[in-house]
Amino acid sequence: MKEVTDEQIIRDAVSLVEEGMAVTMRVKGRSMLPFILGGRESVVLTRPGTIRPGDVVLARIDGRRYVLHRVMEVSEERVVLMGDGNIRGQEVCRPEDVLARADEVVGEDGTHRRLDTPKMQRRARWWRRLLPVRRWILAVYKRTIIRNIDIQ
Repeated sequence: MKEVTDEQIIRDAVSLVEEGMAVTMRVKGRSMLPFILGGRESVVLTRPGTIRPGDVVLARIDGRRYVLHRVMEVSEERVVLMGDGNIRGQEVCRPEDVLARADEVVGEDGTHRRLDTPKMQRRARWWRRLLPVRRWILAVYKRTIIRNIDIQ
């Protein structure tokens, strides 16, 4: 039996999104904490449409790796991305390298949380403003709230 790579799964998902389908994919990693728990939650991906700051998108970086991060800035030439769980470091890609937008988070229990509601957008804006102290907030969050949760 041939093993399917993460890259192939993402390419197939992007192909379906380009055809107009919504695709649910499990998320890996901690880069979107506290809004998305990698290894525990999934996102519903759709066509990106107009990209705006605050959107969570799937993008190809440097033509070789994929990230699911929040849009910080958009211009005609570039899109700046940063994971909510990151305390520094941003990725830059071209607008055409934004492959899909995450519209919803699906919890392990099957509940759906829309990412584009005014409430969620407000939370994301506040989280961005907390960047100078995000390190300490995330440390407390990881040591208390998600301490016993297996996150990949």
